[in-house]
Amino acid sequence: MENRLCDLPDEVLLKILSCPGINVHDLTRVAATCSRLRDFVATPCLWRLKLKNGWPKLWDQIPYDAATVSWQEEVRQIVTLERKVQEFVSGLSHHLYHYLHLTSRVYANIDSLVSSSRYALLYVNSALRKIIEKGPQYENMTEKYYALKVICHVHQNVCKQDWEIFMARPPNEQPLEIGAILVARWFQPHTDISTKEVISQIDKLADDCRARVSVVHSDHPALLKPLLSPYDTLQESQWSQMRCHQIFKCVNNVLFSQVKLCGNNGDYYNLKNSLINEVLTSKKGIPITLSIIYTAVCHRLGVLLEPVNYPSHFVMRWRIPGEDNYEYVDAFNRGRRLTGPELLQEVPVGLHSDHDLLSSGTAVQVFQRMIRNIMNVAQMQAHASDHMELFCSATELMSLLSPNDRGVQELLLRIYYTLEIHYDRIVAGCQRLLKEGPSDILEEMLTDCERILQSQSETPKTVTVKRRSNEVNYATGLVMKHKRYLYTCVIFGWDKTCRMPRDWVHRMGVDNLMYKTEQPFYNVLVYDGSHRYAAQENLEIATEPEPITHVDVGKYFHTFTGKHYIPNSELQEEYPDDELARSDVLKAHGWL
Repeated sequence: MENRLCDLPDEVLLKILSCPGINVHDLTRVAATCSRLRDFVATPCLWRLKLKNGWPKLWDQIPYDAATVSWQEEVRQIVTLERKVQEFVSGLSHHLYHYLHLTSRVYANIDSLVSSSRYALLYVNSALRKIIEKGPQYENMTEKYYALKVICHVHQNVCKQDWEIFMARPPNEQPLEIGAILVARWFQPHTDISTKEVISQIDKLADDCRARVSVVHSDHPALLKPLLSPYDTLQESQWSQMRCHQIFKCVNNVLFSQVKLCGNNGDYYNLKNSLINEVLTSKKGIPITLSIIYTAVCHRLGVLLEPVNYPSHFVMRWRIPGEDNYEYVDAFNRGRRLTGPELLQEVPVGLHSDHDLLSSGTAVQVFQRMIRNIMNVAQMQAHASDHMELFCSATELMSLLSPNDRGVQELLLRIYYTLEIHYDRIVAGCQRLLKEGPSDILEEMLTDCERILQSQSETPKTVTVKRRSNEVNYATGLVMKHKRYLYTCVIFGWDKTCRMPRDWVHRMGVDNLMYKTEQPFYNVLVYDGSHRYAAQENLEIATEPEPITHVDVGKYFHTFTGKHYIPNSELQEEYPDDELARSDVLKAHGWL
């Protein structure tokens, strides 16, 4: 007798159709075979399993309500948005090739996608990550480039939602560690940071500290209670002064002697020192991030620490049980404890020693201080583009946390204007601020940005074709080396002669070259993240080509073959003769 799939018991069918190898399209085909399977495929628990197993990261992010959610409909939305996002990203290079940034119209299209359903924001974010992570790193680079561009905007919207939820909680229910995770996520749009994973890492540290307590102080009352969660509120420390001191000693031993958390004196102004996930990985941080981790561990063990916005050096304070006095804990210096007078003796020169310096701060003040630290980091970046990008991101977050600070709001609009981005936001922001008070600068920006928005066209800019001549020796996609400065780079454009203004020619010493300005000059992306304009006589083929680690490589190239880059459609259209010239050079070096 022939066994048919539709004759199998429900529990067997569920086991078979839940297999990871059977995707949602397979389920649709199964449902079309007969009424029995059609009805079974509609089973909610089957689609729930498909979503959980097919998109595990989404499953962890979304607060699904099993009583109200249609699992099949959610899966349908995910699949639909994946298709739409793929189509959208695939068309961006054609429209944006001659633009430095995403245009306001593109942002509007993205916002339309992310607002199409309840969880569309997270679904679109997931679809973009799928594009970025698909296949080998150096293939489909143009799609990945634009997916990275778009995901920064989408990711920021996800983070804004999370911040709004966090800020709506009462001040005593805003755990520093959760806010620090949100800060870390804000500044790492290309990194998938799991809140659960970071909390789990801190839980592990607290477990280790508790184990240390059980060895050294086996009668400690904290051993009789479970660890607190980040959202459990503490009005005061749960233990006596002596018992709290015992916990401090055990925490110091575990965090600083065993785990080896420490201050990063050697690279203090590295952005990673301000990101809690990176600090937990590297074990190095600055006072504020080390203090947040220290506070979170002590909180789980029933000891309440409060943040203190002490100038130049972040510390926490601990109220001595039964007294109105405090001790101050310095996590940057291995958890040393000081009295108020001792701490005031260390006030930086030029500041008045005042007890107000020892008052506790709110969670929002702590995060604002973290952002100011990151702004300082941004100003120390080697390249102006890196500086402005990080400073802009920091100012956006400061603006979100300080919505009534006109100075911050105006600074953000001026940054957007300088970077030539978000003209629609500039217009809306200027209009809002001008209602509060006059400003010549805002009036000027408003007028200019309204003009720019009106001039932006739906149709892509026309590509100007460049035809080769015999004097152009190299071609787009070739990996080059600068003879004098020894940097490696990839060519993404050229001019038959120097097209830069006379002051640039003088400043760069072009007149000292053998052929001066009367030779081809090449637009190149350099491994250090810079764009340069190099004379032909200063360039040579790199004998050992390597990928160029520049963020804009994907704007111009589709694939890196191991020896050269393959231009994308737009670059090929602009330099149609370069394919043959590139092949000739590669053949001459035995690479084809």
